[in-house]
Amino acid sequence: MANTYNTDQLAAFPWIVSCDTLRPEDLLVKFWSVAESCAVWLDRPQLLNAETLASLTKLVGKDSQEADWDDEEAAATLEDLSLALDDAAPLGFYFGASDGDGARFGFWLDESWAEALQLLGLGDDDPTGWASLIAELDADGIDPDTVEDSYQGRAEGHDQEEAGANYAQELTEGQGLLPTVSAWPFYCIDWEFAWRELVIGDGYRLHDIGGGDWLVFRAV
Repeated sequence: MANTYNTDQLAAFPWIVSCDTLRPEDLLVKFWSVAESCAVWLDRPQLLNAETLASLTKLVGKDSQEADWDDEEAAATLEDLSLALDDAAPLGFYFGASDGDGARFGFWLDESWAEALQLLGLGDDDPTGWASLIAELDADGIDPDTVEDSYQGRAEGHDQEEAGANYAQELTEGQGLLPTVSAWPFYCIDWEFAWRELVIGDGYRLHDIGGGDWLVFRAV
């Protein structure tokens, strides 16, 4: 199930859930808080089942008592919470401990998408931006297996219309179809219209990566 978070939710997303403890009583509280936020954002009140909620209330709820603590139940509940958070992870991410630090828990880019972003010349240190980009690519039917074939390069422009027009002109020039932009009839060409034709006819798409830079993809 692909989880869709909006821009504001991704900006506030708790990518790092815990980084300073392995105490189950602390992790239960932190994991529970994040799971509740994800359940609200995704409109999935069933993210945590009744049994898990009952154990959390007993173990670390506001009215819990020291006598209520049970190590085995805590471990099982922590595992249930981890699975729920992994189920709620944004598309292209998973929940768990960091590969380099077993006490650092959060949401991490999965290997296939990390490789795809590297192929696009992007790093993997901006989870908010890459989660948004991955969601957009997925909506266009692009996954890690098809990124390489569908990627067509980059374009520049202050907005999508300008970037598309610039790309259409560069593509035409690169194919040797435009001896000189000052010769008739080429100076009459509406490059924005040419880009719209690429979008409609060939499935071209632009994806904003900030700073006036855009990734260009084509349906495969």
